[in-house]
Amino acid sequence: MRLFQDKFAIYKKAGEPLYKTPKSVQECIELLKIAPDGIFEVAGNRYSKSYLFSDVNYNTTSEAEQVRIFESYCKFLNAMDVEFKITINNKNRNMKALREKVLFQKKNDGNDAERDCYNNIMEKKIMEGKQGIEQERYLTVSIIRKNYEEAKAAFASLEAVLQKGFGELGSSLITLNGVERLRVLHDFYRMGEEEHFSFDFEEAVKVSRDYKDDICNGMLKFYPTYMQDEKKYAKALFIKKYPSSLSDRFLTELATVPAHTIISIDVSPIPKDVTTSTLQKKYMGIESDIIRQQRVRNKNNDFSSDISYNKRTEKQQIEEIMDDVRENDQRLFYVAVTIIIKADTKEELEATEETLVTIGKRNSCQIEAHYLKQREALNTALPIGVRQVETMRTLMTQSLAVLMPFNVQELYLPGKGGTYYGVNQVSRNILFGNRKKLVNGNGFIFGVPGSGKSFFAKMEMGNVFLNTDDDIIVIDPQHEYFDIAKRFGGQVVVLSTYTGNYINPMALPEDVSDIQGIVAEKGEFMLGICEQCMGEALNSRQKSIIDRCVRLLYQEIKEECMRNRGRQEGERTKTLWKQKTLHDYTKHKFGCKF
Repeated sequence: MRLFQDKFAIYKKAGEPLYKTPKSVQECIELLKIAPDGIFEVAGNRYSKSYLFSDVNYNTTSEAEQVRIFESYCKFLNAMDVEFKITINNKNRNMKALREKVLFQKKNDGNDAERDCYNNIMEKKIMEGKQGIEQERYLTVSIIRKNYEEAKAAFASLEAVLQKGFGELGSSLITLNGVERLRVLHDFYRMGEEEHFSFDFEEAVKVSRDYKDDICNGMLKFYPTYMQDEKKYAKALFIKKYPSSLSDRFLTELATVPAHTIISIDVSPIPKDVTTSTLQKKYMGIESDIIRQQRVRNKNNDFSSDISYNKRTEKQQIEEIMDDVRENDQRLFYVAVTIIIKADTKEELEATEETLVTIGKRNSCQIEAHYLKQREALNTALPIGVRQVETMRTLMTQSLAVLMPFNVQELYLPGKGGTYYGVNQVSRNILFGNRKKLVNGNGFIFGVPGSGKSFFAKMEMGNVFLNTDDDIIVIDPQHEYFDIAKRFGGQVVVLSTYTGNYINPMALPEDVSDIQGIVAEKGEFMLGICEQCMGEALNSRQKSIIDRCVRLLYQEIKEECMRNRGRQEGERTKTLWKQKTLHDYTKHKFGCKF
């Protein structure tokens, strides 16, 4: 969109690096001051703050739900009046910590062979996933204020808008404090040493230690088209050309490439009043050019030819934009997409670049490397809050929303007592969680016959038995779970008319302090049993008989308890209750039965 390449320059102007020629690796990190609450000063009077937001199920939902999420995202973009960037970080996963949290620990109880089988299955699925990569999403907001206190107040008021916008999307937004923001930078610069990060603000102030020493690597070289540190190679790319229409899965395709990448979308909103006034000036200028062109042709006695194609196209484009701004509540944004890829070798780096370029070509996008701007592009892509490259172009709200940062929600809650639930068919990551930590831990298994419902249930039973101390109770009318009970040393109780095992529904619990409540509960239970047995609702006479039986039984037990107060008498009370069923009691008292 070249209509505005001579306007709005102030909104797309890139920031200057703190050091044009850095003399150390520390000077390559674009940070001036940091605060424990996560507010960083990245340039003179420019402050930034980062938030971690969760993914939502976008690509796996129905079309109607996708439209709802898309409209909510457009609403959120229109509400933003400050510069911000959305970062998708495919960071290195600590596989050692993952295995410690997910794999079963041996207990030397005779079932370690089964634990090894389960661990082998999970180990295989872990390796089939993103090869040690986990994905995080950040929102980084940048504002200009006179001092830290004003910036802090501005972020506090802005967070209400952010929380509301992401809440409507179904995503959660978590503020990153200073240590967590430094950890993100540390994990990129020192990839593979994630567990070594440790930073304490009070200690750093006490000993006057530079915080950049804790996050930067030992060496960093910049070449015209790539970067290199002591262990890795990296390259900064950007989207140079966009098509007239783009799929909402394009960003997901880039982000799901199994490589260590950072995809950053820098957004600079243009105020609506500035947009409207500039559009009107542009339109009036085009109209003047058309009138001037027609006068020249009329002067040359050329009355039949139409206006030139270029002017006709410009007029049509600006009319469409004006209609969108006025009627469809659209806004204009300057947008730049920067991609950082990192690999162990230069060959692997070029292979990943070729994959990303191929995805871009498939979606009619041209992806190229930043030439002689690798350091500036790196600082732009990282969730610091600076933008030092001018590769921006104008997009309307709906066009920007097509760069959808959401894919599919992950179920990954590792910890003691967790259960392996299989593999996410979209992201290929393992599903692991603990239902006991949820507000409602109930679960259901649905599926057509033969889809593996029983197998799934047995797998979860094995997970629970081998990884927790919980009890497993199975009601098995089809005799499907006898083998697994036998394998794990379970107890099988057969209840039928052909065995001597039965359940006494009138059994008294251990605590008999509330006799009246227990008897009332048993009476209601027997009313329901009788109604189910008869297949119809009980009439008033039948209900009155049961009610009278229960009250007489309660009175007899109450008198027995009052006559005998001790422990021995309490046992007699339990025995009295167990020996008398409602059927026998009604038959004895009234000579009737149902």
